[in-house]
Amino acid sequence: MGSLRRMSRARPLPILDAEIDERVRATRDAHPYWPCSKGCDLCCRSLPFLPVMTGEEWGRVRDALLALPDAERADVVDRTRRAPERGPLACPILDEAKGACRIYQARPIACRTYGFYTERDAGLHCERVTRAIEEHANDEPILWGNGEAIHHRMHDLGEPVSLRTWLEHLAQTD
Repeated sequence: MGSLRRMSRARPLPILDAEIDERVRATRDAHPYWPCSKGCDLCCRSLPFLPVMTGEEWGRVRDALLALPDAERADVVDRTRRAPERGPLACPILDEAKGACRIYQARPIACRTYGFYTERDAGLHCERVTRAIEEHANDEPILWGNGEAIHHRMHDLGEPVSLRTWLEHLAQTD
């Protein structure tokens, strides 16, 4: 039992990713009308502040950003520098012309859970999800993910830090 516990704590981010992916899949399977999918970028265009992420999340975001073409990476850095402290603001990683995340497979947990999780009767979703729920009120009930449990488990990954701070740190180490 002890070795299993150590294994599960060794790489908590991939475990969280798998659990979140399963919740997302189950929600989409049960509710084909669900608006959260590639191409829906409403949440990415109206953030309350820049994305925050833990060090482990930043590791994969950094790798994905470094894999972008130079011009795209420079655009992300520039948009991050120019972003206000408080939103609404568009995510600097969003390709606004395509309406898609430039690093979709590496996006932080907050991005992966938005639209599929709630916290104490507060929906973590946009008006499109609210409208879809209202339009399908007589359908099968929504089985939301527990956002508070995800946040609690994220503590194992360290303190979340702003994208701006991570990029500044990256610039200092180059």
